[in-house]
Amino acid sequence: MNEILTLVAEIAVGFTGFAAIASALGQSPSVADARLDRLRLRNLVETGVVVVVMAIVPLVLLEAESGTEWAWHVSAGILLTAVVTLAIVHGGRNRGARVSELAGYSHWSAVVLWTLAVSSLGLLVVALLAPRVLRIELAYVAALVLLTVILGVYFVRIAASLLTHKLGGPS
Repeated sequence: MNEILTLVAEIAVGFTGFAAIASALGQSPSVADARLDRLRLRNLVETGVVVVVMAIVPLVLLEAESGTEWAWHVSAGILLTAVVTLAIVHGGRNRGARVSELAGYSHWSAVVLWTLAVSSLGLLVVALLAPRVLRIELAYVAALVLLTVILGVYFVRIAASLLTHKLGGPS
């Protein structure tokens, strides 16, 4: 499990770093596009930080507690809280910015992001409430992988948006 958690953290750092570089080098032709790109980058960075930190938490707890089941439950509880917080913050921010009215907004990518977030929550809840049905370690790693896929979706949307603007030039 340690190798998987480390790999997930490395992938999250990669997505976050490359998206920041792409945003710094890219250009948006309109104010609405720039708002949407900044919103996506902010969501990506926040999610990336959560994934990296939450990939490290069980490693630290397992080292301190010498591999007890308790460490996975605490980690899963913290991750569950973090995912709910991200969903509330990102959802509120998206509604506040009225992203559905902005150019470049994709309803389908929003559905994919929401489905992935709800799936990660579902895995954690099932593992915490019914440990005989789903092992906590597997649910935890699967939830982190789903959050990393969310990072990938944000990254692709940011890169595609900025590349389109760069190739198309200012309008």
